[in-house]
Amino acid sequence: MALVPPTQKNRRVKSLSADEKLSTLDEYGSRLFVIPAEVKGRLRSLRDLVYWGLLAIFIILPWTKINGMQSVWINVPERRFALFGITFFAHDVPLIFFILAIGVLGLALVTALWGRVWCGWACPQTVFIDAVYRRIEIWVEGDYITRRRRHQRPLDIEKFSRSSLKWLAYIVVSSVFAHSFVAYFTGAQPLLEMMKGSPEQNWTYFLLTSSMTLLLLFNFGWFREQFCLIMCPYGRFQSVLMDEQSVTVLYDEKRGEPRKNKTIANQKQGDCVSCNRCVQVCPTNIDIRNGVQMECIACTACIDACNEIMRKVNKPEGLIRYQNLKGFGTKYLRPRVLVYFTLIIICSVGLAYNVIYRQPFASALLRAKDSPYQTLPDDKISNHFKLHLHNQSSMPQQFELQVEDPQLMDLIEIRQAEAIHHVQIGDQKEFHFFVIFSNRLLSSAGDYKLKVKLIERISQTSTIFDLDLLGPKPISN
Repeated sequence: MALVPPTQKNRRVKSLSADEKLSTLDEYGSRLFVIPAEVKGRLRSLRDLVYWGLLAIFIILPWTKINGMQSVWINVPERRFALFGITFFAHDVPLIFFILAIGVLGLALVTALWGRVWCGWACPQTVFIDAVYRRIEIWVEGDYITRRRRHQRPLDIEKFSRSSLKWLAYIVVSSVFAHSFVAYFTGAQPLLEMMKGSPEQNWTYFLLTSSMTLLLLFNFGWFREQFCLIMCPYGRFQSVLMDEQSVTVLYDEKRGEPRKNKTIANQKQGDCVSCNRCVQVCPTNIDIRNGVQMECIACTACIDACNEIMRKVNKPEGLIRYQNLKGFGTKYLRPRVLVYFTLIIICSVGLAYNVIYRQPFASALLRAKDSPYQTLPDDKISNHFKLHLHNQSSMPQQFELQVEDPQLMDLIEIRQAEAIHHVQIGDQKEFHFFVIFSNRLLSSAGDYKLKVKLIERISQTSTIFDLDLLGPKPISN
């Protein structure tokens, strides 16, 4: 078995049956530490490639830039979010909704098609534990048989030294992963500058990173599979998302049963040789031969382990394999799948439309809060306005304000502190300007309709504003 039983004590509690407890609990409800056996095989090698690819993306991504911005940056204090070259702001909630909806529906679609493939192949809980922390455990403490025996031994110098070295390595990798995670929120370069300085200069981020390190250390180093079994809701949702056509890791009961048993050697027996190898390699200690179970994370370790045994006993591989509950061809185009796929397409189209037609800047032109107009010498009138600009693009912008009709330039003048307004990425600025015009333009009601053009000089995007110029009513003769 791949379990390490707890130290037996004088218990007075009622023991639990197998149906009343999780696979990692003993009959009294105490935790059994799972130490799964190592396994080799085609799927294990493929999973390793996926794991290391995901880890590389997680660590490297904050250090890459697209359009001068960090590829993924969740800048909460400034309410600015960069996602692969596109900058979103707090008011872009609909776009963020589309992204989250696509992720959730995508997970539902994958589950309906291939069961809990997410848990076994891409979930951070599985990737970090299986690719990093369990590897460190093997390197420091040996194979699973040696680790099980050492775990049951009383504490001695060797056990203490190996355990200390293992946890020291856990602390190092947890710190690396914590800093990589925080870099998605603080920015990689700012975080690097903080690391060079004293913690007293950045207490908030220092405490955040330290807390994250301790959390990862606890979760990946000790809590492990308990998170999947106790805290993660996804395992409980799978029965809702899956149906009989969903492909998942299953045991071929028709081929394997009845299992090999020496007491009934003269009777016909299935291909299962009762080696329990599939249980020994399972990270949640379930017996896949009992059917679909909440604890199964579809990591395929049992498939590689069973195939290895089948080759040794000269039997066909695939006693445990990917298949659906019906045991024959899967129908992929079914209502559940089509509904998920259609919703994903709708959300993707909505996201693409909003991104393509999203304005690179937001602007608002308002009349200033003072007198409606001022009279100037030479029959001139002045109106005071203010222009609010918000750069929503991923690059600095330059704005210019001018009268739309060139023929009015001799009669109307726009006076402002600077002709070109510079607005950095994500910044919001407010500029005041005055429109000076001749009173000859005023109507009998004392107003004049003017169109002004706001031009973003880099992208050549423009916006037209309608201004109501006000002045004294002309004196009728």
